[in-house]
Amino acid sequence: MTRIILVRHGRSNANDRHVFAGIYDTPLSALGHEQARAVAAYLSEHERIDKIYTSDLGRVYHTVLPTAEALGLTPIKDKGLREINGGQWECLSFDDLATYYKDDFNTWNTDTANARPTGGESVREVYERIVAHVKALAEENQGKTILLGSHWTPIRALLAHVLTGTHESICTPAEPPEVKNASLHVLGYENGLFSPIEIGITSHLDNLP
Repeated sequence: MTRIILVRHGRSNANDRHVFAGIYDTPLSALGHEQARAVAAYLSEHERIDKIYTSDLGRVYHTVLPTAEALGLTPIKDKGLREINGGQWECLSFDDLATYYKDDFNTWNTDTANARPTGGESVREVYERIVAHVKALAEENQGKTILLGSHWTPIRALLAHVLTGTHESICTPAEPPEVKNASLHVLGYENGLFSPIEIGITSHLDNLP
């Protein structure tokens, strides 16, 4: 069995500014760097990781970097783990999206599974991309434990697949659970199938703001 650990990036400057950051390369905030160090401490104590893959965007790379340094590993930058392409929404405030892209943004908020940022990638496309890509990484690393650093939409999409088998559940209240900044989620992969092992690990963040 391949053991897959998913980590969402820590708090970013875009999170603090309440702007939409898909492929926009926003850095981690000060809190985000603290969260990254907390992730490293938790994983160093609880897991034996063989390889680390990370979205090539800075907020994810710098979230997994402390873990990589603690374990003596080199993070592999991987565009397949990127956030949704936000098209015309990139780097705009949520207030601006509600004003200038009212219909598409309303779909994002009320029917996320079937949403598409104006001019960008659809949530369904992210779902298909991330499921296929993580399957390929799991097959490539059979019997190993791999850490995958990614973003809110890809992780939610993958968890929706694992827990319900469809992208339609990406934002239902019960499944998958909320994907908080710097949260961890552990999956298994064997014989072409994913299984949940431990979802929504946040205990390492308890002493942070």
